[in-house]
Amino acid sequence: ENEEEATRIALAEGLLVYSTLAKFKTKTVRKIYKVLIFNYVFFVGILCKYYLCKKKVMTTIIKNRKRISNIFSKIEDKELEFLVKETGVDKYSKKLKGIEIFKLLIFGALTDDRASLRTFENFYITNFFKMIAKISLTKVISHSSIAERIAKINVVFFERLFAYCVKKYAPFLEEGITSKISSYDSTIVSISSKLLHLGMQNGQKNKKDEQGKLSLKFTIGFSNLPFKCKIHHQQEMISEDLALGDILKEHTANKEDIAVFDRGMKDRKVMDELSDEQTQYFVTRIYKDSKYILAEGSQVKKLDEQDEHLRLISSQKVHLFTKSQKKTKNTFRLIEGRLLKKDEKRGEIKEEKILFLSNLTDDFSDEQIAGIYRNRWKIEQYFRFIKQELNFKHFFSRNLNGIQVMMYVILIASILLLTYIKEEGLKGYKIPKRRFCYGLQDEIIKEIVIHCGGDPSKMYSYSDS
Repeated sequence: ENEEEATRIALAEGLLVYSTLAKFKTKTVRKIYKVLIFNYVFFVGILCKYYLCKKKVMTTIIKNRKRISNIFSKIEDKELEFLVKETGVDKYSKKLKGIEIFKLLIFGALTDDRASLRTFENFYITNFFKMIAKISLTKVISHSSIAERIAKINVVFFERLFAYCVKKYAPFLEEGITSKISSYDSTIVSISSKLLHLGMQNGQKNKKDEQGKLSLKFTIGFSNLPFKCKIHHQQEMISEDLALGDILKEHTANKEDIAVFDRGMKDRKVMDELSDEQTQYFVTRIYKDSKYILAEGSQVKKLDEQDEHLRLISSQKVHLFTKSQKKTKNTFRLIEGRLLKKDEKRGEIKEEKILFLSNLTDDFSDEQIAGIYRNRWKIEQYFRFIKQELNFKHFFSRNLNGIQVMMYVILIASILLLTYIKEEGLKGYKIPKRRFCYGLQDEIIKEIVIHCGGDPSKMYSYSDS
């Protein structure tokens, strides 16, 4: 009747019998008893492990359910209703309301590996979704109606909802951070020009001298969560100088929020503008053949700092040169180092020159500046995460309005998953996403049980018998 008590008694009996082996003088009898007692204790160990494991698993399931419920509770219904009125998203809609389409897209993106209009249509008719959206069980909608609604819906509703989620979830995801590091970078998504009728040319033409694919560029600001995003389809925005320069001008002006971007942004004019007021700070990397000149009164400082991957050589204050060979009016800190890469075949360490550039004051050491730049890899991981796990590279709408809606929905979905990963102390993205989806399904089943007048606590206390 009591598994814990039974296993404890059985183990005690086994140890008691085992202690009597010393009384037997015959080796053969002693060997027989050893085998019997070993098997007995082994069996008792399995019982103990079963009980403890079962107890641990059930505790984990209950905690997991509570965490997922808490994560979603931050998006309050009253705020959604406020945004509906504020943006007028339901003004001309009779079938699919703003909140309804948001829940359809967010749950579809989270639970389906390849979200599409057809999968949204199939998900809409399930009792699971109707319970979430609180709509009639008899209501149905076609994929063409979903496509039309996404194409025409007021995208400001999703933009404001994304900003609200950033405000709600940032305190937890950025908890314990003294100096915020905001990484900025762009990712390009390409699709056949037969399907997409807007976008930039980015690649070679086919045999018929036609552009086979068109591309859209998404420029994102990331600091433990995405907090800003811009979409570009104009051809001139293929240049990172324009795309990154545009978003960097909106960067928060304070010393506790440092912008980090890659060497693709080469526009010295933007760097000068960021440094004019001495309130917007950045760290970047420039090409090793970039032109610069030692600032007046500055000296080259030798460095002797090295770890497994990087060796710092020198530091100096310099002026850079623009495309027209004009010297920048502001000075920058230039730190030269060597990336250390191991050649597995030859067993040698290869060195590659690297130049870090920053307008940070002397309050930050050269080693700190190099360390700040290293944080940029987080945004690369984030791009890989949303493309592989949230299907960001697949457009379920073909017009600009629908693509913007998709962008904000996936960014919000990623914030929910990042919050779950941190709360659970998990690593990676693929397995945590699956666990999140399973917990989400449990949460929906719980709501259905409550609606049917049942006791949801029994979901987590059933007997194997």
